[in-house]
Amino acid sequence: MGGAVAFAGNISGRVICGGHPVTGVPVSDGKDIVLTDSNGRYSIDSDKQDGTVFVITPSGYIARSLDGLRPGFWQPLHLPAGQEEIHDFVLEKQSQKRYSMILLADMHLSNDPARDDIRRFRTEVMPVVRSLAADAAGTVYTANLGDTTHDIYWGEFNFNESDGLRLLQDICYPTPMYTIMGNHDHDPSIVGEDVDRRSGWREVDCWGPGQYSVNIGDDHWIFLDNIFYVNVEGKGKKAPGVKGDRSYKHILTEEQFLWLEKDLSLVDEDSRIYICTHAPVLYSGGKNSLLMPREQADRLNALLSPFSQDVTVFSGHIHRNDILDHPDYPRLHQRSLPATSGIMWTTPVDWPLYSSDGSDAGIWVGEFESGKAPEYRLHTYRYGERYYRFYDLNKVGEAYRDSEGIKKQQELYSDTRLDYGQKKWRNYVMFNYWGWEPGDRVEMYEKGKRLKVENTGYEDPVKNFAYELPRVMNPYKHSRKSSRDITYHMYGTKTSSAKTPVTVRVYAADGTLKHEETFQRPYPFNPSGK
Repeated sequence: MGGAVAFAGNISGRVICGGHPVTGVPVSDGKDIVLTDSNGRYSIDSDKQDGTVFVITPSGYIARSLDGLRPGFWQPLHLPAGQEEIHDFVLEKQSQKRYSMILLADMHLSNDPARDDIRRFRTEVMPVVRSLAADAAGTVYTANLGDTTHDIYWGEFNFNESDGLRLLQDICYPTPMYTIMGNHDHDPSIVGEDVDRRSGWREVDCWGPGQYSVNIGDDHWIFLDNIFYVNVEGKGKKAPGVKGDRSYKHILTEEQFLWLEKDLSLVDEDSRIYICTHAPVLYSGGKNSLLMPREQADRLNALLSPFSQDVTVFSGHIHRNDILDHPDYPRLHQRSLPATSGIMWTTPVDWPLYSSDGSDAGIWVGEFESGKAPEYRLHTYRYGERYYRFYDLNKVGEAYRDSEGIKKQQELYSDTRLDYGQKKWRNYVMFNYWGWEPGDRVEMYEKGKRLKVENTGYEDPVKNFAYELPRVMNPYKHSRKSSRDITYHMYGTKTSSAKTPVTVRVYAADGTLKHEETFQRPYPFNPSGK
């Protein structure tokens, strides 16, 4: 690694900017990394197994766009390992002292006429994206964290990963987009030996390698495919073109770890590092839990230990806001994103889009500047910047008692599903605070008196009405979900009467007041938004 290279490899080329060579640019085949010499030339002796060659773009540059959407930092390898091929890269200078990153995950574009996802993406999601791109600070990029499309519908609705790319190109998506693979971006028709690599062919063809990195400003961004596709043949849900059960593991391969070690060896120890994966590393599925195997989290943590600044991991996959730390990994911060598609476009087409934790669906954007802590904002599709919802369970209870869906749900699952129509919930209020960050504190007041607030974990009633009840009432869609949903950022308390206002205050870990609002009661419950 490093230094001038001897031109003896089967992949070679130049890296230039403005017609001039760029020295010291890392170039990789997904396994080895070499640096360009004083003439901008590189050479790699590669087994070509990963199928691409790519540059790790230096700070202050971006690779010339392939199509106005995808930065051209990578190229496919077409010839067998025994044959030489040449791949040149063109960089363009770019101001990056201040920049913004639009964070997308789980678009789940499928062309399903019942879900009407393509129209909703165009009319509900894209106006927010365009507004963010126009108003965000500095140069703007997008990180797409996987599940751009939905594998089980590739054959049924004739819309696969290539179609998802064409849609984004056709609507003139407004920023450069860096993408990583999700579990639903694999080809479900491919089974058997080496299925993880072979089934990712469409994703690689559209979006590039399964592990790569870019330098933006003072920061190093790493993109890692941590979905290992298994797809056991003959099992699972059947659909046109699906030959397996579409199963997978949340892991990195040994090759990815070895590449990551080489990549990090080229990064200044004072740099900020951001890692983008589809599946989270840290996870609130249980107390202090992980989604990756602990030995892999330990190994990742060890590779990051030489760096002086904390590391943030951005992920999708779980379709909810999940911002958390872990006591065993104090320098690793997880920011899991709600799905761009809400609950995969399954809520009623004329209702607001909601996420799986009951939050209003929307898009996070991060703003980054040299020498300053990053700032994050969530923009919902219907309500702008919003981080919480208040529930008066007296009004929620009325809706539950009037709902045929609730009656059916209770007939099926009375021992597990909450029924907010019961008398025991009278005069309770709840606060779904999906903007929760580690150390945040929620307080509630009635008549100036501070109430005892609990982090209840209770299921969100809006999510129940928007997603669960339509499935209960539709035998075709009914998945017999009997377990009680857990909303990790749901807070509750009991008030003294049905009509007293409740004031909610949210404080950050340092005591700063983040949010304050007084809710007049009775407070309406209106999941349809009508």
